[in-house]
Amino acid sequence: MPASAKLFYVAQNSTRTTGGTSCATALSVAWFNNPLSWGSASNQISPDTVVHLCGTFRGTPGQQLLKAHGSGWAGHPITIKFETGANLSAPYWSNQGAINIERVSYITIDGGVNGVIQNTDNGTTRHYHQQSKGIRAAFCTGCTVKNLTIQNLYVRTSPTDLSVSQETTCVYGHESNYFTVSHITCHDAVWAVIADGNRFTLDTSNLYRVDHGLASGPAHQVGGYSIHHNHFHDTANWDSPNNYYHHDGIHMWGKNGGAITSGSIYNNTFDGDFGVNITAHIFLQDSIRNVHVYNNTTRTPAYRNMISVWFYAPSTSLPGGNATGNSAYNNSLNAGGHKSGSAIYATGQFQFTAVNNVLSGGSSNISIQGGGTRSSTGVNHNVYRDLFAEIGDLNVFGFQGKSYHALPIWRTVCHCDASSTVVTSAQTTAFSATNTVDAPTVYSGTVGLTRTAAAEAVSETVS
Repeated sequence: MPASAKLFYVAQNSTRTTGGTSCATALSVAWFNNPLSWGSASNQISPDTVVHLCGTFRGTPGQQLLKAHGSGWAGHPITIKFETGANLSAPYWSNQGAINIERVSYITIDGGVNGVIQNTDNGTTRHYHQQSKGIRAAFCTGCTVKNLTIQNLYVRTSPTDLSVSQETTCVYGHESNYFTVSHITCHDAVWAVIADGNRFTLDTSNLYRVDHGLASGPAHQVGGYSIHHNHFHDTANWDSPNNYYHHDGIHMWGKNGGAITSGSIYNNTFDGDFGVNITAHIFLQDSIRNVHVYNNTTRTPAYRNMISVWFYAPSTSLPGGNATGNSAYNNSLNAGGHKSGSAIYATGQFQFTAVNNVLSGGSSNISIQGGGTRSSTGVNHNVYRDLFAEIGDLNVFGFQGKSYHALPIWRTVCHCDASSTVVTSAQTTAFSATNTVDAPTVYSGTVGLTRTAAAEAVSETVS
C-alpha cells in the first residue's frame, strides 16, 4: 500500500468513534456510516484507505448494514476488507444491500480469505419471503467485488414458490462502468450478478442454485465485456409450472435502443441440472454485436433438452442495431437429450461465424434461422455428432425453416462447412476433451484437434 494509506478496523459490538487501529480497538458501524467519517483528514476514510471488518456482524431483518459516503480514485481505491472469519449475517438483508456502494467510485470490497455475506432465515420454508441483496453497487464507477461468498439470500425448495424476483441478487451493478466481479461464490439467490456498464468483467466465480448467473440488459450502448473462467451450474431449484423464472447461465440483451457492442465470453463451464425452464446456457438476445464466444464447455444431462448457445435477434431491424459480428470458436457444446434443443442456434445474425466447435445437439447440432448473413470465415471446421445415424434424428442441421440430416446436403444449402465432419458420440467426446485453449483462433489442421493458427483479433471498442 502507499505510504499514505490509512487503516481502520470496524466491528459490530464497538461503540468507539476514535482509535480503530486493530480489531481490539475497532470503530463502530455507526462511525463507518456517518458521512463525517469520510474525507481527507487523518481520521477519515479517503483514497487508499483500507477498512477492515472484524468478526460477525448480526443484522436485524431488512437492515442495510454498511453505506459508503465517499470515493477513491483510479489506482487509489478505498478497500473494505473482510478479516479472516468475518461475516455479515441477518435473517435477510435489505434490498439496498448488506453493503451499499451506490453512486460512488473506486471502492473495492474484498472478502479476503473466507468472507461471507448471508441471509439465515429467508426462503420457502423459512420465516421470511423478502427481496434482498448482498451488495448494491449501482452507478459505481471503477468498483470491484472479489474473494467473497454471498449465500442463502433466498433458499427456494418448492416449484410453486413465486415469492421473490430478480431483485434478490448477490451483486447488483446497474450502470456501473469499469465494474469487476472476481472470485466470488454466489448460491441460492434469484439472479447472481446484474451488471450492464462499459468494461464489465466477471471472472473465476462459482454461481449455482440461481435463476440467472449473469443478467445484463443495458438501457443504452455499452461494450468491452469480459466474462471468463466461471462455473455456472444447477439452476433446477428455480423451475416453476408456468416458467415464471426462466433460467440462463449468461443472459445479455439489448432492447429499446440499448445494445452491447463488444465483448468476450470464454473458458466458462456450464454443467449440472439446469432444470426444465432453461432458455440457454448462453443467451445473447436482440442488439448484441461483436461478442465472441470461445473455449466454453457445456455438459447437459441426457434427461434435459436445451439450447447451449443461442444468438437471438427477433428481426433484422432492431432499434439498437442489428445483431452483427458475433462468433463461436473452439467451444465443446452438448445440448442434452434429443427431443428438442441445439448446440448452437443462431437467429437473425449478420456476419456470423462458427468455427472449430465440437457440437452434440439435442435435436440439431446447429441451426441458422431468420435471415442474416455469414462472415467471410463463415461456418466451417466443426465436428458434429451424427444424430441421424445414432438415433434417427432428421433435424441434425437447421437452415432457414428447414431441417437436414445429411452433411453433403447441409453444405449445399448453407454454402458452409466444407471442411467439417460428422462423427459418433464417442468420437465427439474425444474431440471435446482437446478442444479448449486460451485464445480464440482461426482453425488450422485436423478438425477439432489443432488450433495453432494466428489468433483472431477481438475488437473491444467501447461505444
